[in-house]
Order: sequence, then C-alpha cells, then structure tokens
Amino acid sequence: MDELRRTADSRTPPARRSRRRGLLRAAYTVAAACWLMSGTFAADEPPSARDIRDRIDAAARLVESGKPAEALAPLSEAARGLEAMAELSRLPAGYRALADRAGSVRRKLERSGIDVTTIVIPTGTVKPAAAPSAAPAQPAPRPGTAKPGISFATQIAPVLVKSCGGCHVAGQRGNFQMASYEGLMRSGMVQRGAGNSSRLVEVILTGDMPRGGGKVSAADVATLVKWIDAGATCDSDPTVGLDAVARSGAAAAAAPPDPGPAAKPVPLRAGDVSFATEVAPLLIAQCLDCHGERNPEANLRMATLDGLMRGGRSGPVVVPGRGADSQVVKKLRGIGIEGQRMPLNRDPLSDAEVAMLVKWIDQGAKLDLLTGKEPLETVAAAGRARSLSNAELAAIRTAAGGKLWRRAIPDEEPVVCGREGVCLIGSLAQPRLEALAGEAAEVEARVRKELAVGDGPLIRGGVVLYPFERSFDYSAVWQTLVGMERPKGISGHAATNGDVVYGALLLPSADADEAGDAIRLLLAEQIAAAAFSGRGAPDWFCRGAGRAVAPRVAPRAPAVKEWRRDLGAAVRQVGTAQDFLAARADPAVATLVAGGFLGAIGTPARLAQMVKALDGGETFEDAFVRVFKAEPRQAYETWAARQARSP
Repeated sequence: MDELRRTADSRTPPARRSRRRGLLRAAYTVAAACWLMSGTFAADEPPSARDIRDRIDAAARLVESGKPAEALAPLSEAARGLEAMAELSRLPAGYRALADRAGSVRRKLERSGIDVTTIVIPTGTVKPAAAPSAAPAQPAPRPGTAKPGISFATQIAPVLVKSCGGCHVAGQRGNFQMASYEGLMRSGMVQRGAGNSSRLVEVILTGDMPRGGGKVSAADVATLVKWIDAGATCDSDPTVGLDAVARSGAAAAAAPPDPGPAAKPVPLRAGDVSFATEVAPLLIAQCLDCHGERNPEANLRMATLDGLMRGGRSGPVVVPGRGADSQVVKKLRGIGIEGQRMPLNRDPLSDAEVAMLVKWIDQGAKLDLLTGKEPLETVAAAGRARSLSNAELAAIRTAAGGKLWRRAIPDEEPVVCGREGVCLIGSLAQPRLEALAGEAAEVEARVRKELAVGDGPLIRGGVVLYPFERSFDYSAVWQTLVGMERPKGISGHAATNGDVVYGALLLPSADADEAGDAIRLLLAEQIAAAAFSGRGAPDWFCRGAGRAVAPRVAPRAPAVKEWRRDLGAAVRQVGTAQDFLAARADPAVATLVAGGFLGAIGTPARLAQMVKALDGGETFEDAFVRVFKAEPRQAYETWAARQARSP
C-alpha cells in the first residue's frame, strides 16, 4: 500500500498532492474528534490492545494536524489503558509495541510545548509469577509422537497456511519464512509456554498481520495461543512443508524416521574423491539454487550432506556404493528418468564432473571434513582452508566478510580495521572503529588464554567482527545471514558462513552506565563463540561457550547478574533436551540456557580440551563424550534436573 501511495504521489501534480494531503489531515482531525466524543474506556472491562492503539493513533493524528493540545486527552486515556494492562500477571501480546508508540507520541507533544508531566507511560514490569512446582517437568514428546491435545498437523498448520501462506510459507516477505515447523521454531516468532508473549500472536492481535485486510478468527487465535502455552509440540514431520502438512492433515502426523547421528568424517585414501574440496563445491554451484534449505524443489534439501542422503519426495537420491544407479546421477545424465535432466535450464555437467560424483558415491559417499549437518558452504570453505596459511586465510576471510556486509547493507560502504586475530567491519566512524578494534584484540588475547590455545591464533584466519550502533543495521545483517527476523533479546551472535567466521554485536550506548564492561562482555562472548563455530561445534555449544567464557573476561558487566537471575525461568521455557539441542527454542531463551549449561559443566580446562580435540580432527560428538563423560542430551538432562531442584 505504501508503495502504491508513493507511486501515485509521483504521478500527481504538486498542487493536487498538497490539496489531497490537506483533505487527509482534515479527515484525520475529524476522526480524532469523533473519538473524543466517544468517551473513555468502560470501567467494568479491561481495554483491548486495539482500543488502546486507536487512542494512540488518534493522538498522533491530532499532533500531525497541528492540534497538539487536543491530543492530551486520547493519549492520557491510552496511558491509563496501558497501566491497566501492566497490572496483569502476564503482559498481553503487543504491549511493548503500544508502549513504545505511546512514548513516541508523548515526546512529540513535549517538543510541541505541551505539559505532559501528567502522562506516565508504564514500563510494563509484570507481577512476579507464582513459584513453579518442584516436581520435575515431563519431557515433551518427540516430533511426530505428540500426546493428544491440539494438533499441529490438523489444527495449527491449516491456520498458518490460510492466514500467512502467501507471504510467509510460500514466500519470505519481510525476511521471515515458516516453510516448515522447524523453520517456524527457528524464527524466534514462537516462545514456548508463552502464547500471549509470542511475536507470532502479537502481530496478529495488534492487527499488524495478516496484511491486505485478512483476519484470523478469535477461535483460531485462541487455539494458537493454547498450542504455544502447551509447549508448541509437533505431531508431524518437522521438516515437511507447512502447505503439505495442511493438505495431508492427520496423514502427516506419522512420526518422521529418526535421522540418526550426523555423518562423520573418514580419512581419505590415495586417489579418493574429497567431498569437501571436490563434491561440495560442485553441488553448491549447480544444485543449491533449486535444492537449498528454503522451499526446495521436490522437498530435496541438498544444503547439507545429511539432507542429500535423506533424499526427497521420491525417496533417496544417493545409494552409497552404487553411483551409476543413484537417482542424482541419473538426473544429471538425463537417462532412465521421469521429468527433465538436471540442473534445470542450465548446461549439462561435463563427463568428468559426473564421473567424479559417481566415484565419490562408489567410495561410499563419505565425508572427509566436519559433519553431515554442516552447510555445504562451510564444508567447502574448510576444504579450501586446509591448504592455506594463517595470513592467506585471513586475507580471504576479510574479503569474504566485506562481501557479506554488502549483501546485507548494500548502500553503505563499510570501514575495515584489522588487528591481530580480529578484523572489524562496520559503519562506525574511523576513530571509534579503531579504538574498538584495539579493545577487541585485547579481548581476543584474553579469550585465547582462557581456552589455552597457546602462542598460535585463537582460530586460523581470525574472527571477523561486525559491530553496530544502530539496531536496524544489525537486524539487516541478521536477516541476511540467518534468514529470519531478528528475535527479541538478541544483541549478538556468532556463526560461520562459508569462508567467514564471524561475530556480530549491537553496541550499548556510549553514555550508558558501565558501557565499557558491557562492550568487553559482548566482545568476549562473540569471539569465544566464533572460535568454536569455526571449529565445527554446533550452535548451542558455541552460544554456551561464549556465555561461559565472557564473564571471566568482564565479570563486572551488569548483564552477568541478569543472566544468572533469569536462568531458572528460561530452563522451564526452553522445552526438552531435544528441543534445546535441535534449536527449536526461542533464540534468546536458548542462548541464556546454553550459557547456564556450559557455565556449569564447561570449566576452563574442559573447554580447552574441546579446542585441542577439535583441532586434532576429532568429531564434536566424540570429543564431547570424552571430555564431559556423557552425550550432550544426557548431560543436558542431568543439568536441567538439578536446575529444576534448585531454589
């Protein structure tokens, strides 16, 4: 609608545009006046979010039309409604957005010379919740085996597809997509156990979604809230597209086959084809445009080796030991198949390329670096890195880091500042970035000492850091690299994207209390997390290790106490061990829990042992079991049970 309005404005003569805008302002003023005659909230029933929003909007229109004095009444009424909401034991969905909007209008009134001292916008601190029962929480069922209750397959998926499908199931409007249950849970839009606080419910109740005049019925919203409150479990294959689940209904509720452990690397023999350096780059170049992680053709996801081996809608496409008989080879050759040759609408692969793929499958379709769960870009980058020096890899990483920036923020050329072990890329002023780079180098040296890395680099090629002063810039990078809307409560993250091992962080205000300690904490957290990400550790471990190391570097940072204070509630909210390890929980909550988990079991000596093991070529799973004397799931369940018993 905004785009249509801008297009219409560009085609309308200035004088006519001015008259039209004058009429619109008059209409807004009339609408606000109508509200003023409608009275205040009913005393015997709490105001709804829509009622409060209408009053805030009325006040904003009066300010825009040059009548700020008349805006006092609707804004005061909105503030009283927000105050009533703040008295509830749980803040309703949309509360924070309404409070922010009301605060913005209040500031405009103040700038207009209006006395706003009588208008107090409540902060929204809720009443303490009742203490939870000491009884241990029952584990949530595995996806596909949910206990009777609200069914994701037959009740939730159809609502999501009907109301959100055009923009966020089939498409990725606003960089948010929920193509499957897994995609929905990774997005951070669903907060397990807190339906009214979940962003998905919030945007529906405030009227922000669905766009285009669509509505979600009150009954459907109630069902959605109850499903989230009950744990947001899934009774279908979590990897299958929501549209397919919605069409299949109860038939989709069959439990998905257990994928088993991720593929592990095996040593190459002389003459063997390397998956990391030969096969993965070929698949990236020829297949991922159609068979990536989002909306893959024929439900065949080739973004990871595990996805390739799992196959698609028609079954497995790789038969280890039988290259010529594998469906992927037949498709590439265009022989003995239904449908078209692959890659679609491209030149066929050369005979040498197909022969190389056949040989790799004949070898057993084995992996020689990292694990089958890693993205192909990460595996291919690790293959390239084997033959590079630290300096060569650092140069490649810096160049690739700049390209990632330009993908996310194409209209702003970044400033680049390198120091030993780190390279900062951002839009900060040059002096500010250089000062931050010096501090980051000091923190990197401290993290290196904490992890007992020795005289060598913390990680070969160093860590690229993206510092941000503006939250919308960080959100743009998050959306580009992670592929979803940045969840609430996330001020930093670390990951590996192809050749780039990076950490991104939203800096606190320079004039904030104890800003120096807060910045050091953020730097230490993301640098430590990136060090493990670059070694192939899973995301939950990287986040937890970052949170475990950071307080040792910046123990006086205020956030350290907040992490400890909020841990108990987060553990109850995150779900089962499988939910936590499979990244199905809210990212901010999962990070908090990961920090508590690794902070408890990840002593400096153990984390140093993990670094040494991963550098020595040991798989993460084997290294974890050897160092922590338990598998990750068992270790987490033991820790979570102790946490539940603690006061």
